[in-house]
Amino acid sequence: MLLKLRRRLGARGAAAVLVGAAFVITRALAIGFTDVGAATMSAEKRLTWKYAPGNLRPEAPPRFLEPLQRWDADFYAHLALLGYPLRDNPRPLYGLGFLPLYPLAVRAVTRVVGNVYWAAFAVSNLCALLAAMLLVEVGAIRRRADGIRAAVLFLAAPGANFLSYPYSEALLAFALAAGLLAARSGALATAVAAGAAASATRPTGLAVAVALASVPRPRRLFAAALATAGLAAYALWCGREYGDALAFVHVQATHKRVLTLFGPVRAVFAFDVDPDYYLATIAAVAVAVLMVRRTPIWAWLSAWFLLLLPLATGTLQAMVRYQSNNLPLICGVPALLRGRWFWRTAGISLALMCVEALLYGQGHAHH
Repeated sequence: MLLKLRRRLGARGAAAVLVGAAFVITRALAIGFTDVGAATMSAEKRLTWKYAPGNLRPEAPPRFLEPLQRWDADFYAHLALLGYPLRDNPRPLYGLGFLPLYPLAVRAVTRVVGNVYWAAFAVSNLCALLAAMLLVEVGAIRRRADGIRAAVLFLAAPGANFLSYPYSEALLAFALAAGLLAARSGALATAVAAGAAASATRPTGLAVAVALASVPRPRRLFAAALATAGLAAYALWCGREYGDALAFVHVQATHKRVLTLFGPVRAVFAFDVDPDYYLATIAAVAVAVLMVRRTPIWAWLSAWFLLLLPLATGTLQAMVRYQSNNLPLICGVPALLRGRWFWRTAGISLALMCVEALLYGQGHAHH
């Protein structure tokens, strides 16, 4: 069947159909299990997540999207509609911890569709699909089939349910995939633009700059510096508006996230999170170690960056979500696991994603 599809549509067309089918199936499972979680939520949790005027949530979300609207999703909706808080706001300026590109994208789409929640849903899912399509090329490190497998694993990763939520993960993945592909192929102008977009979405978007700098040539090093422009521009804006260029870093300290040299050691031995965080972290470390000799330097170096940066904050919290966006790491898995071993891993990952979606829908910030 696959051979017939390839003969009829060509290699690129067949890959697009396969990835598109994986996107539809995994998104249906992610949203479906989130809905099941919301339907089985305790009465106490229902009260916690019930919309109330004057709270962070700017308006009541549509019924279909309400189960997707948890934690950071409310911050993004608030920022998209109302912008960042005033400097003299009596409340802590938690909103500064969220970089601006995703809220700006949602705001732009809101003007078209008329609802911030539907806009965020559209932005996230479209970016997730585009990121998966690009991963077919990024992940073809040794052969094209590896790229298709990388795209499938990306959509089925344990934290891939967040790609369908009003979070910035999908936009970051799209920008990262575009930047990594351009950096690998030497399209430096495209890599700079994608890197700047990625670094304006989340600090981990600096991985594009890392990939560019992995080949220490003057033009690539200059491009790597320019690829940090998104984060640099946000820092300059924070310095002008709030008198603290690193306000977005300092606000993370209120969540016990402080970058330190020995942060990864402290994170591993804190023993303050649930087993799934340890499982994701240990698996990521194992893959990253094996990638060093089996993949190009841009791949394993950027994979280590995306692994160590969140660990340096001293906690394993959210590592399931963060490593689902570690695209170089995901691209390395098909190069390490072949045949049934890869598909077994993908199946286990998909099952874990469904569990994570269920817990999210139930409103459990499991640690």
